[in-house]
Amino acid sequence: MRVSQKADANTYIQTKNNASVPLKAWIILSCAWAFYLYEYILRVTPTVITNQLMSQFNITAFSVGSLVSVYYWSYVPLQVPCGVIVDKLGPRKVVTFSIILSVIGTVLFSQSSSLPVAYIGRFIVGAGAACAYLSCLKIASDWFKPSHFAFIVGTSMMMGTLGGMFGSKPFAILVNAYGWRLAMLIAAAVGIVVCLICWFVMQDKPNQTKNIKHNEVSLLDGINAIASKPQNWLIGLYGCMVYIPLAAFADLWGVPYFMQRYGLSNEQASYGSIVVYIGVAIGCFATSYVSKKLRSRKKVMSLSSTATFLGFLAVLYLPNLSYNVVIGLLLLTGILSGFSILYFAVAKESNSIEYTATTVGFINALCMLCPIIFQPLLGGLIDYSWNGSFDANGSPAYTQQDYEFALGAVLVGLLIGRTLVFFIKETYAKPEEDTSETI
Repeated sequence: MRVSQKADANTYIQTKNNASVPLKAWIILSCAWAFYLYEYILRVTPTVITNQLMSQFNITAFSVGSLVSVYYWSYVPLQVPCGVIVDKLGPRKVVTFSIILSVIGTVLFSQSSSLPVAYIGRFIVGAGAACAYLSCLKIASDWFKPSHFAFIVGTSMMMGTLGGMFGSKPFAILVNAYGWRLAMLIAAAVGIVVCLICWFVMQDKPNQTKNIKHNEVSLLDGINAIASKPQNWLIGLYGCMVYIPLAAFADLWGVPYFMQRYGLSNEQASYGSIVVYIGVAIGCFATSYVSKKLRSRKKVMSLSSTATFLGFLAVLYLPNLSYNVVIGLLLLTGILSGFSILYFAVAKESNSIEYTATTVGFINALCMLCPIIFQPLLGGLIDYSWNGSFDANGSPAYTQQDYEFALGAVLVGLLIGRTLVFFIKETYAKPEEDTSETI
């Protein structure tokens, strides 16, 4: 990498193999990380207000799952187009415009007086969030060496799970203090700050547009190049299955489940989701190191899906577990679950570098089918098991058994993910190329 004459580009961070990365690159990446963290907060906030939403709109669990999952109705279809757009225009403009969309959707959701308006608000928030994760990986591809990619994949996902933490207990405190509507407005105000930081700090790669051939690649060409490879479909479906513990449990149904199982408030029950996010964050951060030690991507992915299955099996169905023991199990399970994020590195290593953001968008679109399917599916299963009784507030009175019946779908998905690993090709780097995989 050529060193600029400017002072800010003269400062470098040294990696283990003495290769240098400009400090500017880390600052730009940090802006994208801030957006992804913020986007994840907006994604998971409904988990601590499920009871309020049922009461506000007079709906059941299936409708809550549908309302929350509408976020992904825009998020998923926009993944591949956003990938192509980010590949061509660079992350800065796309990120700042996307944050504005997210803020608008959040304000609309917070002020919704009817269910259709709430749906529209969540739909807009999902559209704004569509480029968040793939922008992080596009910056990684543009500004960093290929050997750093697996590390940045894991760290980026860690930032998202930190957002999940902020969207749990801290947001529950806001909701209990100010009500869910004002809490959502506060979240929108935070988005405005993040937007201004990204606009004034982020930069696109100066020579990003020099590859004329790449810039002439059409949307259909990019989609065809990625979708024509069976490996990409297998990777995306694996990602969809192993994302279920976050999308269906931590992002939505974990808090109401623990409220019912242990008789907790939403603040206390949110610790169950928080420790999953903490664990996944740790696992994501460590995943490239583990992959290097095992000298394999597939072994780590297999370990992750198997261990996550066993962890959730114990949490859900071992009798007489105290909440503290469950918290410990969820932390360990979250760490092992975080290792699965390597599937993005496998996808990137299986495709041409000119399609990096398009590849990430395609894989992320398949992965995000998970909440579209499983959030309302679990809600429907809860309703199916429900005996039809209501509590004093007029909301459905679901039992612990109703939730556990539905959460069994998490285990089924993890088994499917484990099976898919058998058919995914190994992409781990050759020995001479892997010396700088961790930073």
